[in-house]
Amino acid sequence: MNNLSNRQKFEAAFAKRLGESPTEFIQKKLYSGSKISDIRYLYDIMASEIARQNNCPKQDFSLYYPQSVPTQNERPKKVEKTAVVVQKKLYHKLVRDRIPEIIETDGNVCVRETLSDEEYLRLLDEKLDEEVGNYQQNKSLEELADLLEVLGAVVTARGYTWNQLTTLRKEKREQKGGFEKRILLKEVQTLNNKDGKKSLSNAGKPWTKAEESMLIHNFRRGYTIPLLAQQHRRTEKAIRFRLEQLGEITPEMK
Repeated sequence: MNNLSNRQKFEAAFAKRLGESPTEFIQKKLYSGSKISDIRYLYDIMASEIARQNNCPKQDFSLYYPQSVPTQNERPKKVEKTAVVVQKKLYHKLVRDRIPEIIETDGNVCVRETLSDEEYLRLLDEKLDEEVGNYQQNKSLEELADLLEVLGAVVTARGYTWNQLTTLRKEKREQKGGFEKRILLKEVQTLNNKDGKKSLSNAGKPWTKAEESMLIHNFRRGYTIPLLAQQHRRTEKAIRFRLEQLGEITPEMK
């Protein structure tokens, strides 16, 4: 009884997928003059995929073939028999969720699998490189949309949220600006004292909002006081005092 139920489940799934029963599928291929080996090959590919997707045992080709052999009288007399050529195109790439459905709508068969977390991340990174390359070639809005879609998938797969990404983008924009001014950096000249140490060119100058925001951001990222002092061209004492005023450290932490 269980075997019968499994067979019924498989046949229902097969019919839903292809619009015909396994028997009808094989019968139609036989009438077209296809070789038995080609029909069996196509059937096995589709049956394996249908069984996997519907969580039911694959039913053997022999269950349907004996019923499907047309007699000589049943064969169309004027049909030219042409061999079916199965063309394979191999891929190993991450695709959008509906691509298999679109492929099968055209009557093709696609073989696919669900990736592990590790493999998914690896192929997402490859996909990101691919979409960047596509944009560099075409410079089209469509390629930018594809790039954004992959970027969103990478953000989610790595445990972040789109809101976290946009918030960080805004913070970095406030600290360092955007790219609207089209600035080309060509050279940086560093002023050093005679002993080789960087000049404290900002010592005694008022703090700007942007400088304070950068100080807080980098301190929370783990920058040391000496490193912050070099970055802001101020004394270590000035850095500690400012962090205390901003509520990032207490006097006891000095």
